[in-house]
Formats: sequence, structure tokens, C-alpha cells
Amino acid sequence: MSDADIISAMRRKAGVGRPPPDVQPLSPAKALRIAAAKAAEDTIGLVLQVLEVSEEKSAISRLPGEVPEHALLSLLEGPQNAYGLAIFDRNTVAAIVEQQTAGRVLSLAPEVRPPTATDSVMCAPLCDRMLRLFEAQLAELPDPPAVAGYHTAAQLREARSIAIAFDDVPYRLYRLKLLLGREGREGEILLIFPHMPVASGPAQGHGHDFGAAFQEAVMRTEARLDTVLHRVSLTLSDVAGLQEGMMIPIPRETLSRVELRAGERLISRARLGQINGKRALRVVLATEDDDALEAELSSSGGFDMAALGGEGFPALSGGMQGEMGMEGELPALGDLPAMGELPPLGDLPPLEDMAGDSVGGFPAVDGLPPLGDGEGFPAMGELPALE
Repeated sequence: MSDADIISAMRRKAGVGRPPPDVQPLSPAKALRIAAAKAAEDTIGLVLQVLEVSEEKSAISRLPGEVPEHALLSLLEGPQNAYGLAIFDRNTVAAIVEQQTAGRVLSLAPEVRPPTATDSVMCAPLCDRMLRLFEAQLAELPDPPAVAGYHTAAQLREARSIAIAFDDVPYRLYRLKLLLGREGREGEILLIFPHMPVASGPAQGHGHDFGAAFQEAVMRTEARLDTVLHRVSLTLSDVAGLQEGMMIPIPRETLSRVELRAGERLISRARLGQINGKRALRVVLATEDDDALEAELSSSGGFDMAALGGEGFPALSGGMQGEMGMEGELPALGDLPAMGELPPLGDLPPLEDMAGDSVGGFPAVDGLPPLGDGEGFPAMGELPALE
């Protein structure tokens, strides 16, 4: 046997029982695994290990439910007016921020808080780099998914904005399970793209303005406006005694100071009248006094007594004693009359007796126009024409 035959036999024996090398073909999951790890290292030097990559098909109605709590939502703008979404969970955002500020991922648990605009800016380079590498890896496939040309465009504040900004089409969802930093903090990234390429884009020579499109979508949303004719404060005993047919006095000037509200916010004032045989409201923009009062009431739940001190009231401070002729400390609360000395509630007049008198400066009921058809508004003949 020659030396060549001996060497060949030894090589065959050395390879007996050995499995063939495990070389997996390139796939979108493998390409995304490589792109995420390399992008983290290239941009901020973050050690990022991808444990698992899954791909699924989702619908627009399911996407808001896929968003983890306090996750960063980055809108991805693609070719031909296509939009995608990159979702970084709270642990991933904290790891990226810590790597750029402290130089490493901390061992402490990240703070529970919603993401800020600063978080979005600090995560954008890593996200864009990952998208570019993912696109380059998929270019080697004969039939790659339509994920090319996307980049971060804006931050979405809430998950419910997805239904407004996205078309109702099928979406391709990539879910990445991560280990971040040398401490091995668990994290998650979701990448969402339209499942099929967008058929057509805007007309030639006209760029797409996402802000205008988003505003147009928002302006088409229905808004509810409530009309408040007047507000009356009653005691609990009076409310409990209300019966059908009882009258509640309303001043005449309320017809010209109707409130137009959206939820708890005062939009404008309005004047009640009639036009073309129907009751109508003429919008009157709220004055500066109305706006100041509304802001004061909404922010503090009532009037600011400290602010009233500058309008003829003594300030609630040490100077108050000198102005009122007081020396030393203010009287203790124990010097106030006991609650038992106050008049009992039973001495108040019943609600039925208030119908013929003026209450709280309001005119008597006899001075108001009749209610007409019983709907709670003045009769049509009593309302001024708005034309």
C-alpha cells in the first residue's frame, strides 16, 4: 500500500461518525439576529445577544395589544408612503440610555416611566443602523420581504395612535428576545412592516408630508360637544326631594352665556336663539376673563385665596395681623363656635317654597318665559332670531 493510500484511509477514519457542518441558510430571522447585534456594537458599543427571533402575520386591530407597557414607539417611514413601527420595550430603552450615559448597562432595575423625546433621539441611531444592516443582509435572498428603505421618522406617544397612522392592511411582525449588556438584562424589540409592498405612491413631483396626513386623519375624527345652559348648586336634601314638575330657577342672562364644552374643557360661550324654526346656538368666543377663570378652576379645583389677596383681600401671611389690628398669634381653631351652635338644616326653606322668590340673586320664576313644549328650553317665540 502506497503512502497516498494510507493517508486517504486515515482521513476517512477521522471523518467517520462526524455530522456534517451545521451551516444554516440565510433567512430573515438569521439576518435580523446578525443586524441587531452588529448595530448595537457599531453605534454605542452595547453587548446585545439575540436569543430568539419569531415572525408572524398580524392585523391593525391586534397591533396596539402587542405593545408592552411604557415601550418606545418609533414610526418608520418607508417607500411609497408605507409606514412601519419599531417598538423598544422599557428594558431595552433603559439599556441603550445607560450605555450612552454610564458606559455600561447597570445591574439595577430600570425606572418605571413612559419614554421621553430624549429616549427616542438616543435610540434612533441604533434603530436606523439595524434597519440598514437588515436590508443589506436580505438583499442576498432571491425573494426578500418588503422591508427595504425604512427609517425612523417620529415618536408615537400612545399605542392607540397606531390605528390612526396606519392603514388597515396585513402586517409582518418580527419579535426579538434579547439579552442586553454583560449583566444579561432581558429585553424585547418588535419590528412591524406592511406584509405586502404598497401598490402606489404619491403623484410625481409631490412629496409626502406625514404631518399633514396625520392632521387630516385626526381632523376626520368625531368630537362631541356638550351645551351647558346653567349650573345650579343644591344641597343633598334638596336633591333627594326633587319630584316631577318642580321648578328650578334659571336667570334670564344665561341665554346669552351658554357654555359649549368638550368634556371638561370650555371651548367657547354661545347665545341661545332660533333660526329657521329650530333652536340654535350662536358661538361667542370666550373672553380673557372666561379663560382665566376656567384655567383657575380646572387647575386648582376652586379659587386661589392667595391670589384673591391681591384684589382687596389681605394676604394670608404675617402682614395680615398688622392690617387687621391683630398682635401676637391668630386665635386657635378651638375658639370657633361648635358645630352644634350652627342652625340645623331643617330650618332651611324647602325647595317648593323657593319657586316664587329670588334665590341667590336670581330673578323669580315668574319673570322667565314659559318652557313651551316641555323640553326644558324657552318657547320658540321667546327666543331671539340669530339671522
